[in-house]
Amino acid sequence: MKAVDVDFKKMDIVDYYSQLDQVKVRVLFSDGKEKMLVRQFSITDPAKQAQEMITEIRTKLKEQHREHTLDDHPLAGALLLRFKQDEEVLFEKMARFLAQTREKIRNGRLSKLSYIDMEKKVKGFTANFN
Repeated sequence: MKAVDVDFKKMDIVDYYSQLDQVKVRVLFSDGKEKMLVRQFSITDPAKQAQEMITEIRTKLKEQHREHTLDDHPLAGALLLRFKQDEEVLFEKMARFLAQTREKIRNGRLSKLSYIDMEKKVKGFTANFN
């Protein structure tokens, strides 16, 4: 059985595409090595999308750290992911970050900001998990 410690660093908006109504989100985390997940999507349901991102990170880490062994023990190939932060708090922070980003986009549209001003307002928005 192998244990892997996962530490989430931060989440930020890398880019905003106003024509597509999509943002490119980057999540930085560490499992001994610095890694990141970059996804481009339209923010419709922040809670569901935050859960999908956590699940995607979990499955990718399990694939990367999987050990193939010929041992007969039932826990020989098992992998334990230990999150440094509480998983529920992490989920709430990610969902709140996505909801705040969606609200910034909505406020920018209501005030009829130009494309460049809207991009400046949304791009670079960051949430730290430490």
